[in-house]
Amino acid sequence: MHWCFAFILLFTACLIHLFICPYTKVEESFNLQAIHDLLIHRFNISNYDHLEFPGVVPRTFLGPIFIAILTWPFSNISFDYLLYLQYIVRIILGILVISGLTHIYKSLKGYCDLSTRRWWLIITLTQFHLLFYSTRTLPNIFALVIVLHSLAFWLSKRAKSLVWTSAFAILVFRSELVILLGLILLQEVFIKRRLAFKKTLIHGLIASSLAIGLSVLVDSWFWQHWLWPEGETFPFLWYFYSALPRALGATFILLPIGLIINKNIRSIVLPNILFIIIYSILPHKELRFIIYTFPILNIPIAQACSYQMRKRWSIILKLFVLSLLTINFVQTSVSLSASHYNYPGANALLKLHTYRKYQPTATVHIDVYSAENGISRFLEMKSWIYNKTENLTIDELSHFDYLLVESTSDEDIRLNPYLSRNLQIIDFVRGFNGFYIDKQFLLRMRYIPKVYILGKNKYSI
Repeated sequence: MHWCFAFILLFTACLIHLFICPYTKVEESFNLQAIHDLLIHRFNISNYDHLEFPGVVPRTFLGPIFIAILTWPFSNISFDYLLYLQYIVRIILGILVISGLTHIYKSLKGYCDLSTRRWWLIITLTQFHLLFYSTRTLPNIFALVIVLHSLAFWLSKRAKSLVWTSAFAILVFRSELVILLGLILLQEVFIKRRLAFKKTLIHGLIASSLAIGLSVLVDSWFWQHWLWPEGETFPFLWYFYSALPRALGATFILLPIGLIINKNIRSIVLPNILFIIIYSILPHKELRFIIYTFPILNIPIAQACSYQMRKRWSIILKLFVLSLLTINFVQTSVSLSASHYNYPGANALLKLHTYRKYQPTATVHIDVYSAENGISRFLEMKSWIYNKTENLTIDELSHFDYLLVESTSDEDIRLNPYLSRNLQIIDFVRGFNGFYIDKQFLLRMRYIPKVYILGKNKYSI
């Protein structure tokens, strides 16, 4: 029953993140639009977003197909627009990620006592990034669903399942995972000697052939040519001094303590550290690229918490642990609150829909900034027409009923060409713009206009 309780807690936290931040960024758009097209256009592939707006980096459709199949029973519910379906898509993805985390929680039984497993759960609940990303349709998160089970199979010494899931994660979703999962397999074969080289090779070849074959067959059809799918520079140590402290929170400082206390967990942490070190060689770095390591890195942190809380003589250590968890919770709350205001494009479009919901049809042009900050096809009204074409002239834009335009004030010179053509400001949406210290020396969030709604006639919303 412990794992069931863990799932409920993790899923509840996942839903809180989702409902506070229900919209998406441009990085999530391919998979989200693909799921939309699978549900709405189905076999009419000529209407798919990736063919209508070519240029996107090819990604596999296998993940979106799986999510679309699970979402399909809900897709026939009749609403004016499909935002409810976007919620369902993200909830289903969240369930898959949380199932993987719960699988790891169960698999820790062979390495940690119940107290340490509980601390692992508490720490994971207080950290922001893992649960925030758990419902986001990023390629990394589709891979994470499989990687979490791979790690759980590794912890529970289920060799065959480890090989098969690793092959699909690497060859279908994210090829860079060959570093992390490859290191784990090499350790199991040549150092721990828990895997027989010959059997591992045979299963690996069979799994790889099936994974590549399935990906090529499915994705070549969707992309309309033969295909097997599968940047900004930061310093080498960026993951260690920036990404990990932010992802693991204040409890990050307990990681080395846990490794000292429990020698048994060093072997499961080592491949994850080596993965981050090797991946640091690449100049383009993002926190989500190493998200697969967070559940494992939380294990020594949980071990340190459990050890210090059992020391009855040290009230200082107990207060120290509780203070770190409190900092984690505050960091997560602040980050979640700021993230809520990071989708001005979606908020602007929904505000326009709310105001003009009884208008039978309308044409809306969405600029690049608005499209990248929250808007997806799930937000569209069925009878309205939307356009995201770039580099249109002012004459061409003036034919639309409404425009969503990036701007930071009424006096912004970017608005002048529109206002000179009798397009008028209907309303605007604010977005998060950093922090400041007020006169009472309290930390506050700053919000400024981000997206303006323009129309042919002036109304107040």
